[in-house]
Order: sequence, then structure tokens, then C-alpha cells
Amino acid sequence: MKIGYAGRVWDFSLEEMDVAQCEAVEKYVGKGLGEWANQMSAGSVKAIVALWWVMRKQAGESPGPVGQPGDDFRPVRLLAAFHEADDEQPEPEPDPTLPSPALSPATSAATMTSLPAALQLSPTG
Repeated sequence: MKIGYAGRVWDFSLEEMDVAQCEAVEKYVGKGLGEWANQMSAGSVKAIVALWWVMRKQAGESPGPVGQPGDDFRPVRLLAAFHEADDEQPEPEPDPTLPSPALSPATSAATMTSLPAALQLSPTG
């Protein structure tokens, strides 16, 4: 996912988060990664601060502690950029050895959901 914020384009990939990043986000936000994704979509300030931290980590920066985003950080601007993000990740090619979803009535949406999609739950109100 490409996020335009603070005068540049940042790459953010939930799938590329390492264990230390996942644990730091969970500890700071107080939620698991699935709920963190919900909270980002819903605009939770802590969730957006954690997103900013991960974006900088993934860019090779040393952002310091998760809860210290810096004085210039504007969470509402990052939230807007997150919602406008250019997510150009191609769909994986179907496995030709598996039955087509259209031919298999037993296949449900849940069984076809990849990990990232499973983490992108609908926002809670």
C-alpha cells in the first residue's frame, strides 16, 4: 500500500511487519492486529500513531518509541491519506490445481480470505 503523507509516498505492508513491530503495535494500541486494522479505519488516534511508527520503521528510519510520533505529526492528515491510499497489490493468480470457486458451492468467502483481507475488518462505530 502506498500512502502519501508529509510530502512523500510511504510504503506500508501489513504482511511485512516483523514480530517486534507486531508486538510493539499490540502493546501500544492494546488490541490485536485485526482490531488495530479496524481502529485505523475508524480513526483511532492511537491506531494512527502506530501506523505512522510502522511506516517509518518499514522505511528504514529509527522512529523511537511508538507513542512519540513527533511534534509535526498530524494524525487526521495521515488518516485521510490512509483512506486515500493507492493499494495496487495484484490479486494472486488462482491455483489451477484447485477447483474454481464458481464450481464449488462449498467454498465460502471465509475460506477464500487471505490474511491481510481477514485483518481488514469493517470499522466499528
